[in-house]
Amino acid sequence: MKKFFTLLLALVLTAAIGVTMSGCSKELIGFDIELAKAVADKLGVGVSFVEINWDTKEAELDNRSIDAAWNGFTYTKARDEGYFDEDRNQQIGGLDFTGMYMENKQVAVVKKENAEKFGTLEGLKSAKSMVAEAGSAGFTTIQDVFEKEPVPAKKQLDIFTEVSSGASDVGVIDAVMAGYYITSETGAYHESLSVVEIEGVEKEFYAVGCREKSNLPAVFNHVLAGLWADGTIRKIGEKYGLQDVLVNGFGEYDENYQFPTDGDYAAVLKAKKFVVGYTVFAPMAYKG
Repeated sequence: MKKFFTLLLALVLTAAIGVTMSGCSKELIGFDIELAKAVADKLGVGVSFVEINWDTKEAELDNRSIDAAWNGFTYTKARDEGYFDEDRNQQIGGLDFTGMYMENKQVAVVKKENAEKFGTLEGLKSAKSMVAEAGSAGFTTIQDVFEKEPVPAKKQLDIFTEVSSGASDVGVIDAVMAGYYITSETGAYHESLSVVEIEGVEKEFYAVGCREKSNLPAVFNHVLAGLWADGTIRKIGEKYGLQDVLVNGFGEYDENYQFPTDGDYAAVLKAKKFVVGYTVFAPMAYKG
C-alpha cells in the first residue's frame, strides 16, 4: 500500500512536466502514448491514436475501429472471459490481453474540507452520491465495495469537477491519476481535493486489451519483453514518475520468436499501422 503513496509523491515532478509544456502546442503525450510508439517503432509500422468513449471500448474493438485499448486498462478475469453487463442488458464479449505492465489501485477523492468526514471506509459508505467513469474499475468498485449505484462520468477527468462542484460527495479513480492531479503540489486539484485510501481494495494491474482471438497481444508481448530488457520501459516510466509501479508481465525476450503471418498482425502490416483507443487520463495519455 505504501508503494502507491510513494508513487503519488513521485508524481510531483511529473506534473511539473505538464506545466512546463503547457505553453507549447498541445501534443498527445503520456506513458502509454510513448510506450505504444516504442512498440510501433520496433515493428516498423506507425500508430494512430483515437479518443474513444471508454464505456464502449469493447464495441470499438469488435467493430475494428481500433486495434487496442491502451490507456491504463485494468485487467480483470471478467473482461478476459466476458460478462453480462446488467446496466446495458447485454453480454460483453471477452478480450485478449497482453501481459501486465503496471500496478495500480482504486482510491477515493473528496473535497479537502470533507477529508475527515469521508476518511474511513464507514465514512465513505455514508456518502450520498459517488461518481466514477462509466465502464471503469472505479465504477465496479463503487458497486461491489460500497453497494451503490455510481453516477456515470464520461471521462475520469470529469470526476474532479463533479466532486469539486459538490454534485457528488465522492469520486473513485485510479491512484495513478489521483497522484498526478491531486497529491502533486502542482496538480490542478491539489488545493481543493484530497485522496482517501479505500480499505480492503486490492491492487490491480494495467494491460493492453485487444479483441478476442487477436494475435496482436502475443506480438506486443514479444516487443514489450524486448523493451523491458533494454531498459526502454523503465526510462519512459521515470519520465512520468511511474518507475516504482512498473511490472514485467511479458516474460523473457525470445530472440527466436516467429511473427505470425495472418490475422490482425497481417492486417497491421498491410495498413502499415495499428490504431490505439484512449481517453484523456494523465499521466498515461493527455495533451501537453
